[in-house]
Amino acid sequence: MAELPRCLSCILDDSEYFSHLPLTAKLALQQALLLKSFGKRDTLYAEGKASDHLYILISGGVKVYKSLMDGRQQIHKVVSIPGDLLACEDLFLENHNSTAVALEDTRVCCLRKPQLLEIMDRHREISDTLMQSMARNLNSYIKHVANLGQKSALERVASYLVFLQETHLERNLRQATLEESLTRTQLAEVLGVTRRTLIRSLKQMETTRLISLAKDGFVIIDLAALKRISEGAAAHLVVAGELDHVWVGDLDHGELRSE
Repeated sequence: MAELPRCLSCILDDSEYFSHLPLTAKLALQQALLLKSFGKRDTLYAEGKASDHLYILISGGVKVYKSLMDGRQQIHKVVSIPGDLLACEDLFLENHNSTAVALEDTRVCCLRKPQLLEIMDRHREISDTLMQSMARNLNSYIKHVANLGQKSALERVASYLVFLQETHLERNLRQATLEESLTRTQLAEVLGVTRRTLIRSLKQMETTRLISLAKDGFVIIDLAALKRISEGAAAHLVVAGELDHVWVGDLDHGELRSE
């Protein structure tokens, strides 16, 4: 049985979207892969420009955003897990509907759209896995819109941390720290809150021992409590006042203490 050359094949083996494909489909993809490197702040693709590639992340991190009328960026996702896809939702569009910029030195494998569509015609399994990716992206976007429209700032932050943790568990990533490529300002933009509010929420969660703030991300201490906060249920964490005065307790039992 033929084997895929390493280096180009490893990303297909490691990606949850491609690892299950039969060897013939992997070989077809491998022969079309192009390796590209981008420096920090380099643009992978731009909103309004021709959609002509699918990207598979090898290393680094990429923010995907739309430009607003006032010049600000609305970041709607960050891709940082090796094997994840970029521009999948644009495959059947003439132009990109968002911009992707490297947050750090980043490597990707690219597949040219004409070649990919031809391979998809011959290997139905690839079409199925790309549809799965698009469905997941749509589901994430719907949840994001719901977060912005219905949840408080604290609930939005908790929802994001739960999302990070569950994503790592789904991908069998076992590192203790959930790595975060975004700056606090960028993360605040994603969550639709001010930078000050984000920092206050994170500090409150750390003070109440729900999380620990690490240099490059977060360590989740009490996932169950974060889920309760994210769902807006009777709060495990109740906050009043400024950073130096946090009320902690359980509203169901009327128990509050000041810390």
